[in-house]
Amino acid sequence: MPQFRYRAVTRAGEFVAGEVEASSRQEVLRRIEYLGHMAIEAEAATSSMLARNSALVGGAVKSRDVTIFLRQLALLLGARLTLEAALQTLGNDTGKGLTRFTGSLLESISAGDSFADALERHPALIEPAHVAMVRAGEASGNLVSVLRAIVEDRTQRQLLAERIGSAVRYPCFLIGSATVILIFFLFYVVPQFEPVFRDLGGRLNAGAAFVVAASNWLRGNFNLVLGAFIVGILGAWLGLRQRQTRGAIIAVLASLPGIAVLACDRRAARLISTLGLLVENGVALPTALKILSDVVTAPRHAAAMQRVHEQVRNGRRFADALAETDLLPPLAVRMLRVGDETGDLAQIARHAAQFYEHKLSTGLDRLMGAIGPMAIIVVSFLIGSLIVSIMSALLSITELAT
Repeated sequence: MPQFRYRAVTRAGEFVAGEVEASSRQEVLRRIEYLGHMAIEAEAATSSMLARNSALVGGAVKSRDVTIFLRQLALLLGARLTLEAALQTLGNDTGKGLTRFTGSLLESISAGDSFADALERHPALIEPAHVAMVRAGEASGNLVSVLRAIVEDRTQRQLLAERIGSAVRYPCFLIGSATVILIFFLFYVVPQFEPVFRDLGGRLNAGAAFVVAASNWLRGNFNLVLGAFIVGILGAWLGLRQRQTRGAIIAVLASLPGIAVLACDRRAARLISTLGLLVENGVALPTALKILSDVVTAPRHAAAMQRVHEQVRNGRRFADALAETDLLPPLAVRMLRVGDETGDLAQIARHAAQFYEHKLSTGLDRLMGAIGPMAIIVVSFLIGSLIVSIMSALLSITELAT
């Protein structure tokens, strides 16, 4: 359905603006009049306009801030405030980014959209699974409980993301520090000994000769190396912003030994947890499976989830369709089969998600315990090799002098 941007004046003389989904411009004008406003303009919104508005709001708001916002919103709604009053209260007591986000939600709701429709306009901040939960919560009158479930889910995922980030940051810090030390060593320290090494000529050992050659090349091509480094960083940043590129990188990393099992556990915990939340909050199973196909990042797994969705929509049992894919481990499939057959899929999915979250946490602890010492060993070997090469060359000079 087309999107329209509008501007209007309220009975109090205040200007309001927003976006609304409607079949025609006349429908937009009727909605504005129904709200008691006087329309100033209403025009079709292009996709570029909508994307720019979403980027403007989403770029300045952190995921953790949105989680806090949703928790506070659930508290205010639980205190019997209306949705508009709760959003206005939060909009007056938040940072600049959240103020724009809250204002955008209020504009959409004032235009006649549901809260789920308003959230759906910000895919960078609210994922499709949570939008579907809000839609079901509005339909059942259980929005407060749904918001609390969303907050709990977002909090758990943020904690998991922090653990994974901490597991990656430490070895990256060690490798980055070693790289800086190596560049300083080659760029500044080795040239101090170059006159001495030049006197030795062809009598330098292989290690010292390699170090001297690397130092000369680095100093002669420093601008090229620096430019390539900057281009690589920018290219990686731009590539990671694309969903398909991220999915391809994750797929490659997930195939590495020692990481494949953790990636499988993380995918199982994410899919099962989201499935349980959706089903528990009133989302139909076929709709939940369709949403899960958007949650999966790897293209191969997204296609597999799409096949499961099509088969279930055509009447096949969920567990049977899932068993033909490699989306989940066999144990998870058996657990979900029991839940599907007993009619208690949401509860079984919650227990299965907790099991795989615990398994993933244990695996991360083991990986962190192994990566740290390995990174230290690699860094020590590289720096030690440079020092040994230089010292052996200096010892050769001493032997020749005597």
